[in-house]
Amino acid sequence: IIAIDFSHEKITPLLPHLYNLIFSKVRFIDSHRIYEDIFDRIPLSLVTYSWFLENISVSPKFTYDFLKRVMDIVLSSLLGIISLVFYPFVFLAILLDDRGKFFIKQERIGQNNQRVNIIKFRTMSVDDAGDGEAGRHDKVTRGGAFLRASRIDELPQLWNILKGDLSLIGPRPELPKLVNLYEKEISFYNVRHLIKPGLSGWAQLYQKTPPKFTTDYSQTKTKLSYDLYYIKNRSFWLDIKIALKTIKTLLSRSGV
Repeated sequence: IIAIDFSHEKITPLLPHLYNLIFSKVRFIDSHRIYEDIFDRIPLSLVTYSWFLENISVSPKFTYDFLKRVMDIVLSSLLGIISLVFYPFVFLAILLDDRGKFFIKQERIGQNNQRVNIIKFRTMSVDDAGDGEAGRHDKVTRGGAFLRASRIDELPQLWNILKGDLSLIGPRPELPKLVNLYEKEISFYNVRHLIKPGLSGWAQLYQKTPPKFTTDYSQTKTKLSYDLYYIKNRSFWLDIKIALKTIKTLLSRSGV
């Protein structure tokens, strides 16, 4: 087996010689594919404009788009109704902390660079709008620490999914401020906005040290490599796989 980057310009003169090896039962594998299979992400150092033209398409996939939206509506409605059980306890915890507002809205970049407002339970003494750098002097409340650890603070976003701003599965939406920075410094970053962002996603499951609302170019590049894997390979069955793994992760209390 020989692994080759077929898109590399130095490979072209060798192709006639490599062709003859086929008759010697030699198997050729694209190096991009090996990396993708091993690490479950796309190597940013290897992708070029031609790779995106060959692998990324936002043309309608009618069956997939229909099934995905049905899953979003059915599950967000069901989970949203079930989540109402937690609301009185959350309200009580917030009242006991500081009697501040229960919900906050945070602006994010959604599909096609449209700005969307996601809803969360408030977990900090002052709403920092999701900007960890701007709100670094604010503190997480006592009840807020539990809400974050258990991911209960994310439950109101189920109504964002029902509305259509988010999907259950997709790249997590980012702060407008950070998007402006990353689009200037990270090649192809804007590709992640071709599809609807999600409550959970491939990167949330597999990236061990994700960026946390502060400027982090290195970890954001890694996050983008996972997002590109999802965008390239997205399917209804991959969404089901991510959903099941998300449930497993939450039940194991390791977080997403």
